[in-house]
Amino acid sequence: MSASANAVGKRILIVDDSRAIQAIIRRVLECEELGELDFQTANDGAEALDKVQAFKPDLVLSDWHMPGVSGIELLQALRQTGHNNIAVGFVTTDRATECQAQARSNGALFVLNKPFDNQALRNAVAMGLGRSALAPTSAATHKIASDSPAKTQVAATNKAEQAAIESLAQAQHALFAHLGMRGFDLVRAESQEAFVQKGPQLIALYGSAGRKGVYAVGLLDFPACWMLGGLAAGCSPQEMQSTREAGKPSNKQIEQATRFMRAMGPLLKKRSPSDEPTLNTARLSSQALERLASLTESNAGRTDLHLRIHSLGVHGEARLSFMLTV
Repeated sequence: MSASANAVGKRILIVDDSRAIQAIIRRVLECEELGELDFQTANDGAEALDKVQAFKPDLVLSDWHMPGVSGIELLQALRQTGHNNIAVGFVTTDRATECQAQARSNGALFVLNKPFDNQALRNAVAMGLGRSALAPTSAATHKIASDSPAKTQVAATNKAEQAAIESLAQAQHALFAHLGMRGFDLVRAESQEAFVQKGPQLIALYGSAGRKGVYAVGLLDFPACWMLGGLAAGCSPQEMQSTREAGKPSNKQIEQATRFMRAMGPLLKKRSPSDEPTLNTARLSSQALERLASLTESNAGRTDLHLRIHSLGVHGEARLSFMLTV
């Protein structure tokens, strides 16, 4: 029996005090691989316990640290009240071994850490619902497999291998956390034309423990610098307009744009289990560097993102690019 068949008609209760995380988890799980699912959300363990009786979830996905009733207290309460048939998994930032041990001893099915890998979450949920793992293929592969199975499989694999940032949902959440608002659209760019500019752009260099040299390069074009940096810095509409007209972001805008690029480091694709990509340095440059030109043509993975902001008097479009060095 396939995982999709196992999951049809199943109910999932997502418990997290962040509505953004609730939305991200739901978007990741709303895929052809898992089939149709019924979702409800709760903001803490107490609210989750109130909903369990009526909703009767097959799986509870819970954060660990929440105000009031925590995730582990929720799990313990479910077991103490006879809900032994409800599978429980944790999605948390807490990496402490004590949490892992406590979760296992109380019967948790799994513990995943944020930021999580989309496929890892889908696999864990598939096991929680139907006790069978998903094959690591994309939904697009299943949709058009009858057209040309071998060709489709190769294309899907190549696309995954070439990505520098595999999870768009995690990138969206990082931007939401940075701006503290939702007035934006962040999508994958449809084309990968050369991302080399003569105007100012923020160049971020990433390293990874155990590797020599540059692990990855991130780029924010000028509109991305002043919009992301300006909104995060709390710049007034007058300051934002002045920056746009001057053609150069202010120091505080650069500082905030750099902070965003630092948050993107952990989202870069790991080429080995030991990799931990982190930002080493970022600087504003107006020169079209030769190294960047070669990276756009030859790299170990590349992700281009298109940003549109229409909020708080700021209207504009921008581009971000991340490339893994060869």
